[in-house]
Amino acid sequence: MKRQRIFFIINDLVFEIQKPEITLKQIRVAQVKIENEEYKELRKKFDEDVFHLEKKPEGWFITQKE
Repeated sequence: MKRQRIFFIINDLVFEIQKPEITLKQIRVAQVKIENEEYKELRKKFDEDVFHLEKKPEGWFITQKE
């Protein structure tokens, strides 16, 4: 019998998993990694000395510091 490959998709990212079930911890770790990468890209475009970057449920909230 040929081994089947199992994939999981979340936020347009594809993960290959060894077991047919995915734990909540795996999902949270993946979400944190995604947020960290998004934050790194935003820091390249917006200087943290001038802008405040905040993650909200709707997305990233960027305001200028006074």
